[in-house]
Amino acid sequence: MEDIKRLGDLALKLERYRYNLIAFLSWIVFGMIFASAIMLFNALILLGYSWHVIFATIVPAGIVSGVIYYKIGKIVIPKTNERWKKTWIFYALPFVLAYCVIPYFVKLTPLQYALYYSLAWYPSLGVAFVAVGVYAERRDDMLVTKTMLPAGIAMILTTIPLAVLCKYVKDYTDVLAVGLIATAMMLTIYLVCGLYSFFRSYEVLFK
Repeated sequence: MEDIKRLGDLALKLERYRYNLIAFLSWIVFGMIFASAIMLFNALILLGYSWHVIFATIVPAGIVSGVIYYKIGKIVIPKTNERWKKTWIFYALPFVLAYCVIPYFVKLTPLQYALYYSLAWYPSLGVAFVAVGVYAERRDDMLVTKTMLPAGIAMILTTIPLAVLCKYVKDYTDVLAVGLIATAMMLTIYLVCGLYSFFRSYEVLFK
């Protein structure tokens, strides 16, 4: 009986370890998707395309992320917190507001619009992470680390220096530079969260 109990405990630990490794990989995968989209956007701008190509880069990135999120969810969510299945709205709503609603209520120059559209994704993602972290992640007992809320807060706070930099934007080259800074900060936050999740996941097996 003791051996059976130990075997059962080991099986549960391995399942939880796998779950936390998926959480770690999620930071890497989604970080690569959004970074690729933003870099493609910047490249197209440099080639002379209108800043409206943001819709041809960010939107597909969001769709691809949604599909991957759904596929991952089919693997792990049925075994854990059902709230994760409803979090898609928290990811979608900030972007819809930022790109489809707010622009209709502000008067900006073409350069300011380009700057706004190239950066709006950053705080939108931060708000989404905070909402998901509060709604689903903090109630997920399978996770060793709760990284989404800190990541969201970090993105929202680092939006402040980005806003300060926006005051010094004088042309489209500056717009691209600020956009690249935002991308670099996003990747840094993703890397920190991912590595923290990875190293802490070992506690599942050895604690």
